This record gives sequence, C-alpha cells and structure tokens, in this order.
Amino acid sequence: MRAFLSLGSVLLLLSPPGLAQPVEVLFQAVITSEGHACPSVTSVKVLGKSTSGAGIVAAACSDGSRHVIEILPDRSLNYISSCSTFGAISGTSCF
Repeated sequence: MRAFLSLGSVLLLLSPPGLAQPVEVLFQAVITSEGHACPSVTSVKVLGKSTSGAGIVAAACSDGSRHVIEILPDRSLNYISSCSTFGAISGTSCF
C-alpha cells in the first residue's frame, strides 16, 4: 500500500529550525543544479512516499516545466526526472 505525505509533512521534513529559504527555493536549486531551467517554483504537489521512506514531490516552474524530486529521510533532495518522463515510466500524472 502506498503511503502519502501531506504538503505540511513535506514542509516539516525540509524546515528544521532556522531554515532561511522557502521549500520552493530548495526545489528550484535541485532542478537547476541538474541543468534544467526553472526561474521559480510556482506549485508543489506531493506524489507519495517510496518503500525506502523517501518522499516524492512534483514541482511546477514558472516557465511551464514540471519536475519530480525525491526527499530522502536525511532531508537531502534528489532530482528524479521531468514529470513527462516520470509519467511515461510510472503511469502517474504529476499534476
């Protein structure tokens, strides 16, 4: 059975005391570090949780691109793929 995280849970996972950046900025940094354009993140949707305990979220960018990001149990972020690639492989729509 697939467990889902709420957006509030995502924010708690990424927001230890004293965090200076909003979660959207952190997602944008992961996307751009992989060489993808993302002027700013405009929307985030929780897609679920993997069996390893990682949260899976989709991030929509202001330029229309959409990406999938993994939130690891240690709060680090990992770029997975574009939403179109993710959807083609998993059959799951990001938004």
